[in-house]
Amino acid sequence: MHYFVSFDPINGASRKQIIEAYNSFAKYFENKLPQFKFLGLYARNALIGSRPHYTAIWEFSDYSDLDEWNKFFTKDKKGKKLAKDLSNITSHWEAKVMSKLI
Repeated sequence: MHYFVSFDPINGASRKQIIEAYNSFAKYFENKLPQFKFLGLYARNALIGSRPHYTAIWEFSDYSDLDEWNKFFTKDKKGKKLAKDLSNITSHWEAKVMSKLI
């Protein structure tokens, strides 16, 4: 299964800030929850469509992994801080769990 997370930067947030914040977030959670594999953060470069500007893709085995993520996240102060740092420079979040069909 794949978890697609899309978002836009807020006005004034640089690509470098987004990369650094998401990289810190991803490294931390990959270390704490190794069942989640971070596949990458992608940016829209061509001006085709207006959004989303960024998409992060994670891979995991099944829905029970999401329950484990939620259980861990509710108690984890550092993870919440990293998520808040990221959310302070982004907007218009959308997330989807998707399964590969072909």
